[in-house]
Amino acid sequence: MDAWEPWSVGGGPSARELVQGERVIITQAGVGLYEGNVKAAARSCGIAVLTTHRLAYIDDRAPRLHSAFVRLAQVRQTEHYAGFLRSSPKVILTYVCRRRIAWTCALCHTFHDAATLDARCTQCGAVAPPTDETDMARVCSACTFANHEELTHCEMCGTSLRTDDPVVSLKLSFRQGGDTPFYLSLREAIQARAWTLRTLSTTPGVSIAEAQTSAPGATPSSDALADLHVLMRRAREMVDMAESLRAQLDHRSQAKDVGHVDTMLQSAMVQLGLEAPAVTPDMVRNEKAYHRALARELAGMLLGEHGLLGPGYVVHDGTVPPAESPEADTRCGLLALDEVWGLWNRARGVALVPPRVMRAAVAFLPEVTCPRVSLRVLRSGWTVLHTPRFEDAALERRVLHYLDEEDAQQSGLTTSELAAHERLTPVLVKSLLESIELSLWDARNALVPQCHPV
Repeated sequence: MDAWEPWSVGGGPSARELVQGERVIITQAGVGLYEGNVKAAARSCGIAVLTTHRLAYIDDRAPRLHSAFVRLAQVRQTEHYAGFLRSSPKVILTYVCRRRIAWTCALCHTFHDAATLDARCTQCGAVAPPTDETDMARVCSACTFANHEELTHCEMCGTSLRTDDPVVSLKLSFRQGGDTPFYLSLREAIQARAWTLRTLSTTPGVSIAEAQTSAPGATPSSDALADLHVLMRRAREMVDMAESLRAQLDHRSQAKDVGHVDTMLQSAMVQLGLEAPAVTPDMVRNEKAYHRALARELAGMLLGEHGLLGPGYVVHDGTVPPAESPEADTRCGLLALDEVWGLWNRARGVALVPPRVMRAAVAFLPEVTCPRVSLRVLRSGWTVLHTPRFEDAALERRVLHYLDEEDAQQSGLTTSELAAHERLTPVLVKSLLESIELSLWDARNALVPQCHPV
């Protein structure tokens, strides 16, 4: 029997000629079919169309007469021949030819000469009734277990399931190239098995076109994953766009007049999360330079007019930082490392930084920040980034100053009150005080002479 099923289409498949949930993946012109090892004279030049459910051939000269398709569900093996000398590249399929059983829809009485790709009526969308012959074909002769029709061995005992369906070899010759991307798309479509997905319908008897119109959001999960892959491929384009916007903004900043275009460019850069494009490994020459560039990017977010840790600026190569001004450091000056990591990745968008890379970049922060931003692990185990304002000596001086003010009012100072002064949480303030006490205890032990028994 002929493995290719006739498909009467006019030059290309339209949405009406596709089944529910089926979509076109790739097309390639200049394709011919083979009958065994001989070229098929009636199907020697046409277009190969790959959808999520079938592999079709649309003839150039007589599309409604010679167009045909095979079902991806019945493909057992694929092979790619790259071609040699005058031999064209070919895609070879090992195909199982199953019997085409005619059936009539019980709802609208439409006759079908073979099972449809989605096992539904082409007129009303009703599900086709299962055939007893198909069910009995996969009953194990050893243990009588009813297996799925796609299985070749019994799921219970492993006995080979006998089948009378012939296996044939189908060849498609790509005379104008394009065989490699078509073959890769074919393998992905077979692995995705989109024909096994079922779109639920609450109202039986509604046509496929009306169901798709009334529920446009009911897309298969494969479409959602395809959209995710598209977004991931566009990540590099987003970074390139950010670089282009930044270059235009720097070029226009040299002019005196600031117009509407400059405002638009600056707004676009702000929407991307960072003042400059996110640093990626392909922008620098080695890993050390990458970590140093990340440290400068992080420093620009921590220090500045709207910095997370307060005012300051980034120290670039060849610049000498001025003397630090403690009076200007009026903001928080201390944040947990995990909180900074989350805010930084949110600003970077799709170019995420893993924790290991961030720890390597943080080591360069003291070299590129003014005032200096340092990494510190508290006694409680918290890892924080802080400015010199939260070094032990500076915090101790402020605590004594607060106590002197409270002594004038003849009252003490609680941890919560100190946290309100420093704009920190009481738990974090307690950890800082414990670090100060520990450093003072170590200093006291260093000054007290050790007594040794005689």
